[in-house]
Amino acid sequence: MSDQRVYPGDAGSAWYLVRHGETDWNREGRIQGQSDVPLSRQGEVQASSLGQRLAGVSFSAVYASDLTRCMETARLVVGESGPEVVAVPELREVAYGEWEGLTFAEVEARDPAGFAERVVRRDERYSPPGGERVGEVVDRVRRFHDSVRARHGSGEQVLVVGHGGSLTALLVCLLDLPTESLLRFRLRPSGLSMVRTFDDGAVLESWNETGHLAMEEGG
Repeated sequence: MSDQRVYPGDAGSAWYLVRHGETDWNREGRIQGQSDVPLSRQGEVQASSLGQRLAGVSFSAVYASDLTRCMETARLVVGESGPEVVAVPELREVAYGEWEGLTFAEVEARDPAGFAERVVRRDERYSPPGGERVGEVVDRVRRFHDSVRARHGSGEQVLVVGHGGSLTALLVCLLDLPTESLLRFRLRPSGLSMVRTFDDGAVLESWNETGHLAMEEGG
């Protein structure tokens, strides 16, 4: 993804969207939701590699979910000399309630009807026991989106570190997509995406870029 682009007139503002690095629960296939799981050692390496990838980008602001794995990722990406990382509760992952800490296989065994609704049929109206519906996630992320989009103008570059669910909710807000679109996107740990916003809309320039992970995989 090139960081030097030419646009006619308004250059827009660039939103760099980063999913947190890997955790032990990611590796084990466990549903994290809003459980506060820290980065694994591998996740720390991934975030540091992404920091090298973005070393030439001057960020006007850095926002991150207030969960540990995102705050750690953000600090490793921007380094000690980077902007202060602003903790944002609205960027937390989807709350999965009683499903958190379980693998999807365990969820299917314990709650086959719920698994069929949310995971198989991707019904955005369904919420896991004690969890959130897709629309509720988009609503809270939209509060962050509206505030930040009004705050940063043309030529600014903003880093947002979140989760697979909250970042796809942010994409829904940025691109004015239907709410149910949240369930149609996936992000790898430490995946990098970029959206450029203008006064009259936004453009998705890249999604789930992972070339920087070759650094930590020895490629």
